[in-house]
Amino acid sequence: MNNKNQYQALLRGKVASAIAEARGAAGVTHQAMKGSVLEILLSKLFRPLLPSDIGVGTGQIIDSFGNPPSHQIDIVIYNKEILPPVLVNDSIGIFPIESVLYTIEVKTTLNSTELSTTHVSAKNINETYKYLPGKLDNDGNRINHSISKPRAVVFALNTDLSQNGMSEAKRYMNFYKNDRSYLSAICVVGREYSYENNDCWVSMRNPEEYDEVLNLIAGITNTYRSVSDSRGFPLLGHYVAANENTPVLIPSEDLPKLTVTCIQCGKNREIICSFDCEDRTIINNTITDSEPCECGGKLESAIGNYVIRKGRLREINP
Repeated sequence: MNNKNQYQALLRGKVASAIAEARGAAGVTHQAMKGSVLEILLSKLFRPLLPSDIGVGTGQIIDSFGNPPSHQIDIVIYNKEILPPVLVNDSIGIFPIESVLYTIEVKTTLNSTELSTTHVSAKNINETYKYLPGKLDNDGNRINHSISKPRAVVFALNTDLSQNGMSEAKRYMNFYKNDRSYLSAICVVGREYSYENNDCWVSMRNPEEYDEVLNLIAGITNTYRSVSDSRGFPLLGHYVAANENTPVLIPSEDLPKLTVTCIQCGKNREIICSFDCEDRTIINNTITDSEPCECGGKLESAIGNYVIRKGRLREINP
């Protein structure tokens, strides 16, 4: 075993200590001791070895669109500057999908069943949860944009595969051949580190002491910023604000009231307009109220010229 530098040597020592303790806990049959394996990996492996600008916890993932929370994710790597989680303690919490960069499922012994479960979990997170926009166009309006979804990893202390037999990457490819890969990396301590890259699996087997864990840590540290940057800075208020109340606009300055008429019953209504766009001019056209008439009909203004600034109707010209 050759350490490239003193930094790597110190990290390798920390990995060795954490893995030895986790394997010791995993070897105890008592259920409470098995549960402590995750806490050991959180507190003594991932949290101290990963950069301090990202958080490491365990819990459920949510979005602001009403989808049910995910199952309990063993390890969630997140950027709290994007959107902060709600933590019960230092580790356990609820994590907005926009802030989740990596998910890691921990297995004592990886087998086909566990691999299948991890794949289904990663697929569910990838396909279920929706993201708030976090970027703006040149006019300052929020826009839909490309998102790098959380990268899913399975981390195992042991495997049921033979030492020189099939690789974990090959077993996983055989499993998802009629679907697609939802896992980004597989790490089995002392046996293998494999990661997916441009429709190929890059696999390193039978490594020297804990090289596979160091490579996983390196892979996360080399990629988390690009995943994070794709999210931008969505608005936390979409999670926090109550949505049961109907807001009433009370102008703080004189704003023109727009008269809209129901095209079904002919009833008129005066409204103070609010628009998603910041600035716009409507020429020789109508404005439609987002709220229908009491009879269910559509409410429209007369044809005219309308000037919108800062999301409010400022001028009405015939």
